[in-house]
Formats: sequence, structure tokens, C-alpha cells
Amino acid sequence: MRAKLFKISLFCLVFLFTFVLRAHNYDRTPTPNHLDEMLYAWSGLYLIEEGTPVSWSTLDYPQRAEVFVGERSYGGGLPKASVTLYRPWLDEPPLFSLMVGWFARHFGADRTQFVPSSYIRYPIIFISTAVSLLIFFLTKKISGYWAGLLALLIYGTTPTLVFSARTAMPENVIALFYLVVVVLMLRYHQKPSQKYLYFSAVLAGFAGLCKPTGYFILPLAIFLMVLKDREKKDWLTKSLRRAFVSLLIMLVFVGVYLAYGAHYDWEIFKRIVLIQGFRPAGFGALAWFFTTPSYDTIVLRDSVYVFCLLSAAYFTFGNSLRGPKKIILYAFVYWVMVVMFSSGENDLLAWYRYPTMPFLAILGAWGIQQLLKKADFFSTFLAGGLLLGNRMLIVTAVRENIQPVMFRNLFITIMTPSLLSEVFPHKFFKWLSKVVIGVVFLVGVYFSSVYVYSAYEIECEGLRCPIVPQTKLGTLRIPYLWRLFVRDEPWNYK
Repeated sequence: MRAKLFKISLFCLVFLFTFVLRAHNYDRTPTPNHLDEMLYAWSGLYLIEEGTPVSWSTLDYPQRAEVFVGERSYGGGLPKASVTLYRPWLDEPPLFSLMVGWFARHFGADRTQFVPSSYIRYPIIFISTAVSLLIFFLTKKISGYWAGLLALLIYGTTPTLVFSARTAMPENVIALFYLVVVVLMLRYHQKPSQKYLYFSAVLAGFAGLCKPTGYFILPLAIFLMVLKDREKKDWLTKSLRRAFVSLLIMLVFVGVYLAYGAHYDWEIFKRIVLIQGFRPAGFGALAWFFTTPSYDTIVLRDSVYVFCLLSAAYFTFGNSLRGPKKIILYAFVYWVMVVMFSSGENDLLAWYRYPTMPFLAILGAWGIQQLLKKADFFSTFLAGGLLLGNRMLIVTAVRENIQPVMFRNLFITIMTPSLLSEVFPHKFFKWLSKVVIGVVFLVGVYFSSVYVYSAYEIECEGLRCPIVPQTKLGTLRIPYLWRLFVRDEPWNYK
């Protein structure tokens, strides 16, 4: 009973900690002048208030659709941007626009100005919180409580994952639906029932009405269904029938999207869909995915995120996962393929990657478990070389990095137990190596958390950064211990 109570209490602490970390300054990092978020905010506001979507675009709209060319700002100051607005704006389906537009209107946003990020990101914080809970319970069911807690901690403290999960882009909703579909198909593998597939088709349809890439959820669900159905004789007819029905269900949502485009302007709609459908793609896309860690349009040297990528590569190459774990790997690899097909070979539009990130957190948690399980020279090398790397992110012009001599001494100290274990195999050295890896991981989580908590102050030191009105959600602080995560405390950096 005490052990169960301890686990519940620890889960609650980690969950609340990661929730506050995700919410704190959510409106300021990523930057409030994120113009791609404005696509959906303006479209949603105009849809709700005027009945016709209006937003900016760089695509080839006809001259007759242009309604505004000039600067849009917030209250005459920052954030601001020069844009060309079109009516009707048909770059994307309406569902996500309506959601963020409703929240923007609820908070009193003006559609003729830059919409505050605090308004449109508000629902995204709760969507990503639901994702974090699903990550925990899914991982716990597959590989136990501690793996679930690790995945929750990684998803809630790794800067790239946290900042991605704040951004008001439809891929965050797609990530939630995609994760739910994977959960449903895992249930299908335990107890086959066509309702899981058909509900997955409905979710894929709603995801597609947020952004057309959401429709790609369904092929994975059908594939996972086939993997289970083939275990029985005469499975082909039944599988084909279920796949056909599920496609019909999703086609209803595709029809809604087509009707939406036809209602406003079929010629513009066709033109935009064709342009969107022929984005550049090529064989360099996978290397681009692995070599450009990012949550936006610039690379962030997030060492823990890189470790998660390496974990994903390790499990992909190793082919050691079986059963439900292999389904997680299928889900990750499949969406990477979707990214390769849809986001361009060299365009850093990191939001296309958001649906992979819950699975990266799970694979990263399994990677940490592998390090602790092996606890050898190579595992310690990876832990010491990557898990502490986000210390670099909290370095500023007035906060110097770790001194080279100190770094070398610490790294040698980290490596010593595993090196001794290689030379003198003994349980004590093995145990000590596990302790070192565990401590390194926790210290790395702390460095990542400090950066997430203080990213706005770090990035805007000595600069003029845009500030928008904050909600109560954005002003949440880590109770009692918040000073440990404020980068202005000098004793944190000695």
C-alpha cells in the first residue's frame, strides 16, 4: 500500500511540475510574433465574426482575392509584421482556425491587429497536457510505471518538446488524435473490434479538418489492423471490408473539406490545393529530420532531444522491439515518412514533426532504461556526453559556460566507474555506474527545466522582445522552489 501511495504521489508531483513548466511564460516562448500562428488566428476570427476566412498567405492567389497589404501590429507596437491578406483564405481547412479563433475572441482579440499568443495558445497547453497523460498511461501499460514516469518527465522538460507543445499549430491537435488512434489500435491488438478502427477513422477525419496531413492517420490504423487480422484464417475479406468502411467514414470528412472550399471559391480552392500538394520533397528529407532539432524555423541544440533521436535510431536499427513496443516504433517511423512527403526536403518547418514528438519521448525513456540496464562504458559515455548538454542553453553574455578544466574533470569523474567496471568486472562498479547515469539524467533534467522556465529572460537579455497580455495560466510558477529555476540566481551557474 505504501509503495502504491508513493508511486501515485510521485506521479502527481512530476505531472504538476511539468504542467507548470509547460504553462509558465507559454505566451513568450516561442516568440509572440510567430506569424504562422497568425494564419489560423486571423482566419478563425474572420470566420466567426464575418463568416468568411481572411488571412495572410505567400501562395499564388488571384489579384481579386487580395484585401489588404501592409503592416499588422499589436497596439501599434510589437509584435508586428507586413502581410498580404486574402479573402477567402483557403490555405487550410477551418476546424483548427475556429478553435483558436474562438479563444482569441473570448479573450477580446481584435482581428485587425496582431493576435496575442497568450490567447491562441491557451487551449494548446491543455491539449498537450492531455498528450502528456496519454504518454504516461500508454508507456506504463506497455513497459511499466517507471518507463511511463520517464516518458512523462522527458516530454515535460525537454525544451524542444515543451516549446513545440505550446505552439498554436494544428499539428498539436493532430498529435493528440494520432496518439489516441495508436492507443485504440493497441486495444485492437488485445481484443479485436471494428469499433476501434472506425473511431480511428473519425479521429483521422477531424484531424484532416484541422490540416490535411491529419488524414494520413488512417493508413497507419489500417496497417495495424491488418497486422492483427492476418493471424487468423480467411482474414483478407474481413480486413478489406473494414478498411473500405473506415475509408468511407473518413471520406465524409474529406467531402466536408471539399464543400468548404467550393462554398467560398472553387477555383481558388483548386489552385491552392494543387500548390500545397506539390511541395518539394526528396531523399535528403530523413537526414534533414535527424540533423535539424527544432520546434520552429531555427535549429535548437537541444542535447536531450538529440538523445531521443538517437534512441529512436537505435531501436529502429536494432529491431529488438516486439508486441506493443513495436507498434510505438511503427507510429514514429510512419509519421517521419509523412514529414518526408509533406514538409519539404530542406524547409525547416518543425511543426510538421510535432506528431512524432510524443513517440520520441517514449523512445527516449526506453533509451534511458537501456543506459541504466547496461551501465557500461558506452552507456556512460552517451549519458555524460548528451544528457548534460542543455547546460549550454542557459549560458548568456554575462553567464559564462563551464570552464574547460572543470568540464574535463567532471567528465572523467563520470566515466571512471564504468571504466573501472570494464577493467575490473565487479557488481559494485556496475552499481556505481548506474548511480552515476541516474544522477546525470536528473541533473540534465534540471538544466533543461531551468532553460524552459527562464527561456524568455535568457533570449531577451539586452534585447527588445515583444510582450503581449498574459493570462493567469502564463503566470504560473513552480510552488516554493521556483527560485531554483530562475537563471538570475548566480549560485545556479557557478
